[in-house]
Amino acid sequence: MINVVCLKWGTKYSVDYVNRLYGMVKRNLKEDFKFYCMTECAEGIRSEVNILPLPDLGLKGWWYKLYLFNENFYGLSGDVLFLDLDVVITGSLDNLVNYQRDKFCISPDEKPGDYNSSVMRFKLGSRPYVWQSFWGQREAIVNQMHGDQDWVQHICLDAEIFPKPFVVSFKYDCQSRAKFGGGGVGRWLRKKGLFKPKKQSVVPDGTSIVLFHGKPDPEDVMGSSYDKYRYSPWVKEYWQI
Repeated sequence: MINVVCLKWGTKYSVDYVNRLYGMVKRNLKEDFKFYCMTECAEGIRSEVNILPLPDLGLKGWWYKLYLFNENFYGLSGDVLFLDLDVVITGSLDNLVNYQRDKFCISPDEKPGDYNSSVMRFKLGSRPYVWQSFWGQREAIVNQMHGDQDWVQHICLDAEIFPKPFVVSFKYDCQSRAKFGGGGVGRWLRKKGLFKPKKQSVVPDGTSIVLFHGKPDPEDVMGSSYDKYRYSPWVKEYWQI
């Protein structure tokens, strides 16, 4: 059995993202699991999702992910798979869940060797120093680092990076960007809906999870193109409740 956890803080993403994420996990994970959402507002979240009330720690957004490393994480134990709300699950999660099961695994970022915390898997309570060290100097870290994944990379040098195509980036691995943006004129034309990227994005064979880090979000490209990014009808197929 594995714990699947997501984080919803503030209003950036609606409860629809939580509900869709649960649906995608249920369709793509054979192993028994319990699904949890860390949030300060549970209104509208489907009943199958277990709510973990988010404490008011004076943090914002993604910095709350580091709370996962707390030695006593809501009294839960065992392995945890953390998923960002804006991922799209396109294939079986079982191989990903069981990849290097005894190690801390994290998704890859754009630069080889860098971490992206959109997907993480580890044993709860196994790395309390990640949270403890952050909490002791949180103001300095928040001011000096862009986000939680920078701190994780700084303090967890031994993490195993999930290989492609288990986890891929929509921006960099799915042929999603038009090669020629047209400069300032192109941007103006795209805003007017007069200059749209041709073709469609493509998910690599064997992919389990597509990361949508930054813009666009899944909803931005499932019905049409978005700025330089190509129309991606496959999102509508997989991103369902």
